[in-house]
Amino acid sequence: MPPQRSKTVEALIVGAERAFSERGFHGASIGYICQCAGRTTGAFYSNYDSKLKLFLDVFRRHSDRTADYIGERIAEMNTGRDLAPQLARTFAEIFNGEHLDTRWVFIHLEFRLMALRDGDAASALVEHERRFSRRIGTMLDGLFDRAGHRPALRGTELATLLGAMTRGIKLDRGIYAMGGVDDPLSADQVASALEGLFRSVD
Repeated sequence: MPPQRSKTVEALIVGAERAFSERGFHGASIGYICQCAGRTTGAFYSNYDSKLKLFLDVFRRHSDRTADYIGERIAEMNTGRDLAPQLARTFAEIFNGEHLDTRWVFIHLEFRLMALRDGDAASALVEHERRFSRRIGTMLDGLFDRAGHRPALRGTELATLLGAMTRGIKLDRGIYAMGGVDDPLSADQVASALEGLFRSVD
């Protein structure tokens, strides 16, 4: 990619990240995305033929940040000690912390609902989630191999399950917060449940 085009794409991704966070997928017009990016609509159409493709680039960046964080934590784990509490702490931080912005869970939900009615969106979402689960799954398989473990679930299967749990918990927490209701699951309870999950598949 030529340097100037690379800078333009980067600006569009950063601008789209802000626009989608503020207005959601449907609410963020191409004009508003370009305004946030400091670029013209011509620059948008020179690099993307649809808002969906730009959204997927932004969404991929969010997923990569989460995967990078998980990879760093897994690399630090002591395979000579019990893995279940170490894995539980890492994924509890994903569930409970700032590594997955609640606004993006809502945007993801909006996109999933669209995918139920749009074949192109569905295909793109499935490929994105498979890619993410494979990446996390490879990390988990490597960790279990180093520890000499043979878990009941393969890494990709476990990553797929954890992804679904993450989206569900984050969505519920957002709804409770909007309704002014305390979350019935504390951070410690989530960590305990995750530790039980990791023990059950190990």
